[in-house]
Amino acid sequence: MNDARDIAAASDSASASSAHEQPASPLLEMLPHILRTLQREPALAITLIYAFVAMAGIFYNFSFYRRFDIPVLTLSQIGDFLVAGIQQPMALVLVASTFPLCWVFDRINMRGRRRRAATRARLRSLPSLTRVQRARLGFLDWMQGYGRRWYSQLSYLMVVLAYSWTFIAIYADYRADLVKHGEAPVVRVWMNGSTDPLATAGEATWTYLGAIGQYVFVYDHEAARAAILPVNAIARIEPVAGPSAKPGVVVAPIP
Repeated sequence: MNDARDIAAASDSASASSAHEQPASPLLEMLPHILRTLQREPALAITLIYAFVAMAGIFYNFSFYRRFDIPVLTLSQIGDFLVAGIQQPMALVLVASTFPLCWVFDRINMRGRRRRAATRARLRSLPSLTRVQRARLGFLDWMQGYGRRWYSQLSYLMVVLAYSWTFIAIYADYRADLVKHGEAPVVRVWMNGSTDPLATAGEATWTYLGAIGQYVFVYDHEAARAAILPVNAIARIEPVAGPSAKPGVVVAPIP
């Protein structure tokens, strides 16, 4: 009877050890901790999403206006930073597309864990190890234990930041190219005390780029230069209707 109990206990221990060694999904490992944190602080989810959207909007403004040599970050105030992401729908697209990205990266990370587990088992089975093999086994043991959570969290953070940076930079360059090719709303601008609209190199029209709390940004397509106009110095901005691409079709301007 004692031998049977010992065999059963050994079998249970081996099964538990095998289950412990089985590589698990890094994303599923982190989710319980994230969910417990959000249950304690429900408002934290809204705060984190809002902060992510705001940071995306700030970087978009920097990337977009940099193409026109406008130092938007220097001209912006605190309120401009807080609403930068809300003004750009692409920030919401970025947030929504981040979740599938995390799932794909989780699948890749799972394959990496399986490879590391197989390498660790192979090194442990060797009768003697070289100095390099011992160092590698020590690193794999650390990754399997204490370092696994920190490594996963740091990896996900770096992937999300790199993806966000690339996504926003490409989108900002795309929008800037549209403006420089004339595919943007055209306006006339009247300054305070002037009866004639502000002149450009060609006509009295400007391409509208955007605005922040204290300044409006416009672009002279003929001269390929931007202008920074203080809001307090502007009397009126009037949009100029452009021809439709097809009869009966209204082309929405770039906001």
